[in-house]
Amino acid sequence: MKYKKLSNTDINISVIGLGTWSFGNDKWWGHQEDKKSLQVLEKAVSEGINLIDTAPMYGRGHSEEVIGTFLKKENYREKVVLATKLGLSWNGRKIFHDLKKDTMLKELDLSRKRLHTDYFDLYQVHWHDPETPIEKTATVMKEFYEKGIIKAIGVSNYSVQQMKEFMKYSPLHSLQPHYNMFIRDIEKGTVPFCIENNISILSYSPLHAGILTGKFFFDNVPTPKDIVRYHHTIDLEEPRLSINKDALFKIKEIAEKYCYTLSQLVIYWTFNQKGITAALVGARNNDQLYCNAKSASIDIDKDDINKINSILNKREQNIS
Repeated sequence: MKYKKLSNTDINISVIGLGTWSFGNDKWWGHQEDKKSLQVLEKAVSEGINLIDTAPMYGRGHSEEVIGTFLKKENYREKVVLATKLGLSWNGRKIFHDLKKDTMLKELDLSRKRLHTDYFDLYQVHWHDPETPIEKTATVMKEFYEKGIIKAIGVSNYSVQQMKEFMKYSPLHSLQPHYNMFIRDIEKGTVPFCIENNISILSYSPLHAGILTGKFFFDNVPTPKDIVRYHHTIDLEEPRLSINKDALFKIKEIAEKYCYTLSQLVIYWTFNQKGITAALVGARNNDQLYCNAKSASIDIDKDDINKINSILNKREQNIS
């Protein structure tokens, strides 16, 4: 496994982090057995993955509870960089933004209880709350940081302007944005800003909810029905279907040249992009985890990376 420093900290994180939304066992990703989730967590640590990312919203606290069960065993807490979030609340089926100070304090305590820990290595604002000024959110996060309850401060799904405002009142160590081969908006303004301000980027959904594995194009896997991937089915419908299939076929040929899977090459490409510190990848079972982890040990010639970028650029031109 390869590691990079989380900006302005002494925390080393694996270039591949484990995303745990599916551990929530809810409507978003469908059924997931806790037993398998615990096996994946154990396998992740054994493969050198130390960055574990979760959030209260993943299964209304269930993902955090599963990870908490894992962390109680064999001193795993000291072996992982634990990252969770706050800022999304729920009332029954209704999900809403809430970054009022009282809510933030409550969320902090609830997450610590679920995760069986006194501190978080990285605590992240999940989404900006339009009803709460960023100044107030940043001020509370800074208080957590100065008290030692959290070792680093992150934001997720923030724009450059929102990060600029946040940084007036608090240190900011990381950004967690949506980024992959098919979703590259952050390259234009966000990545340069983060590089200039020494902010680590932990990209989520590097496999584009499974679409970049190629299974929906080459393995006759039916269009996904779970809510998360259903929102991305535009990439599985014409005219994008043919354009995407052609691009992935060419990238798959490059992967096979090195005896790698398409998924491994996609993950490798992601965490090697300029400004990207780590790629957060989900896994439902040990086979998926093992395949993902091996992405850290592969290597691709510069000429082939340039070919991949040319393929992706042509894809964007064809879609637009």
